[in-house]
Amino acid sequence: MVRVVHLSPEFAVAGQLAVADFAALAAQGFKSVVCNRPDGEDPTQISAEQAHAAATAAGLAFRHFPLRMPDVLDPATADATKALLDTLPGPILAFCRSGTRSAIAWAAAATQVAPVDAVINALQQADFVIPGLADELRARAAG
Repeated sequence: MVRVVHLSPEFAVAGQLAVADFAALAAQGFKSVVCNRPDGEDPTQISAEQAHAAATAAGLAFRHFPLRMPDVLDPATADATKALLDTLPGPILAFCRSGTRSAIAWAAAATQVAPVDAVINALQQADFVIPGLADELRARAAG
């Protein structure tokens, strides 16, 4: 089973999932899975179609919202991520190659409703130390 990192009681991230991981996630109480990994990024990854089928078989809601690193902090990405957080049943797990893109997307969305310092603290508590992210999020919040 892949390592799950909780950023809030209702949201967690993980690295690349395997088909067998979806049933385990459902057993852990997750209700939804978001795939932030574009198809074809790595030849060994499962496709979004395979992930969707595995999620559905496990009783999980599934959304494919592929992100590339340069787009993770785009305001449209933050808005779309917030919309997913607001509409999917929780708790939600988002995954990408390592979990970092999913964590950054969550942070950008979370700062729309929470103080930047609280969001950065949640990331740091989960061992996500992302240079420059706090400054970027503060600039966007002031903006």
